[in-house]
Amino acid sequence: MRAQSLRSRLSELADEDSEAYGAFMAERTAETRARIVAVPREMASGADEVAALAGEVRSRVRGAVVGDADAAAELARAASVVARRLADLNE
Repeated sequence: MRAQSLRSRLSELADEDSEAYGAFMAERTAETRARIVAVPREMASGADEVAALAGEVRSRVRGAVVGDADAAAELARAASVVARRLADLNE
């Protein structure tokens, strides 16, 4: 299932982001800078996909679950915006 795959990859990316930032703080090279830009960009793409999946789920559910799908989509969109902003700031 795509949602499970995204959850797993985004969790890995959180760890990679921390490692990339640590490496950049230790050694400010073009390579470490590229990594602190690439990881959040990949996080943003994954979050965009989560938002799209939440939108698909919303169209198939009723009642209180609609609010959960809306919340998931909103949180994913916010995560995407923040990740892109951080990548842009680090370029």
